[in-house]
Amino acid sequence: MSEAMRTLRLVIATTVNAPLDDVYAVLSDLPRYPQFFRYMHDLRVLEQRDHTVLAEVVEDMFGIKVMKVLTKFTFNPPVKLLIEQVKGPFAKAVAWFDLEPEGDKRTRVVHGAEITVDGLLGSIGMMLLRSGKAKARMTEELKAVKREAEKLAAASKPAT
Repeated sequence: MSEAMRTLRLVIATTVNAPLDDVYAVLSDLPRYPQFFRYMHDLRVLEQRDHTVLAEVVEDMFGIKVMKVLTKFTFNPPVKLLIEQVKGPFAKAVAWFDLEPEGDKRTRVVHGAEITVDGLLGSIGMMLLRSGKAKARMTEELKAVKREAEKLAAASKPAT
């Protein structure tokens, strides 16, 4: 790795008032991502094999530019989703969601990302990531997953 490369690692977590299966159902519903992640304009599945999906994602890069990112989603049902940039603006970008049940009706969700920037824009990119925009976006993602999973859990509760 060259001296110009810099890596930022962020990890945040929350507890969702929904069972593990409901949280995983939200994370595995790729076609709906543009509906609940506001920065995502489009997601088109290019290839799907077993637990791996290759998709073209059109997303807003922290308010600077809207661009297409070739992204690989690897699912480990029902406890993990790994998201890797195959082709995009960063030297390397990996994100993940780890799920852990907390009893029958709650799930601990840990969301992490590791982003490596390089080249002439490396320093500018790192300043942008360190500015809090990356953490704000990850927090927004976690809130969206929580909201959607809790809606799903409420909809699937038997009427009393």
